[in-house]
Amino acid sequence: MAVLLALFNLKFQPQPNIESPFETQSVIMEMFVICVLVFAITLCTPYFPEVIDDINLLAGSLAAVLLTFTLFPGLGWVFLLIWVTFFVKLIFRAIRKFCQLYHAMSSTSDLFNRVLLGRRHAHHDEESNGRTTNNNWHASLAFAVGVFLALLPVKYQSTAPFETHNALMLIVIIVTVVYVATWQIEHHLQTSNNNSSIHCIIVTKISLLSGSLVAVVLVLVLVPAIGWFILLVWTLILMKQIYEACQMLHRLYQSISLVSYVFNEVNGHRGDLSQGRNRYRSVA
Repeated sequence: MAVLLALFNLKFQPQPNIESPFETQSVIMEMFVICVLVFAITLCTPYFPEVIDDINLLAGSLAAVLLTFTLFPGLGWVFLLIWVTFFVKLIFRAIRKFCQLYHAMSSTSDLFNRVLLGRRHAHHDEESNGRTTNNNWHASLAFAVGVFLALLPVKYQSTAPFETHNALMLIVIIVTVVYVATWQIEHHLQTSNNNSSIHCIIVTKISLLSGSLVAVVLVLVLVPAIGWFILLVWTLILMKQIYEACQMLHRLYQSISLVSYVFNEVNGHRGDLSQGRNRYRSVA
């Protein structure tokens, strides 16, 4: 992928007689951006490893095929034919596995329970290997951001993106600084064996959200139609994280209120006992 991107930038250098592939081959470039996003997401997804690995391989290989198709159309058609053959083979294999799994189950509910059980095991593995999962997410974000940054000079040959998308590029710079800072804090907390503390959890969420926002804004600059959709998905994920944080704070507040109530009741009960004893002694 790195070699193809280097050749891609070398071929489409800013020159008056060379048009950007985002104008001449917009569909291919949009598909390439989607493949890079799918490849980056599936690179760190812990659920259903067999299926996710196949999707990751297909997305990464298709991205390479699309770059080859842009650089050398004749060779690209050959690679695309090989990729389609491989894709059909994987589809038939997946259908066969699904049919075998379905016939092995006594009912559809058993299949549904197996899927849920697999997701629970995957979630448990993700929690037990949180540091590895976070590192995979960071590697995926670094890959996606690197690819999108390499595509910027290819699309904006005559004008710089700081002129046409000044606000978005400013957001990229600010969010990148936040991402790097929180990533360093997260790494420091992990090396200090504090990866289970509330501070590390908050810093990790901020780091991943800011890093993903960098990739989203870059996609918005490259392909606005896809970027707005990805931004909507990112906003929904952000709202979900805020909702879960509010629930956590609400449970924490309830716990503190319960402890405070029990403490006040115990102290009040002790005060009543001491007053009763004093009255008994005065009467005696």
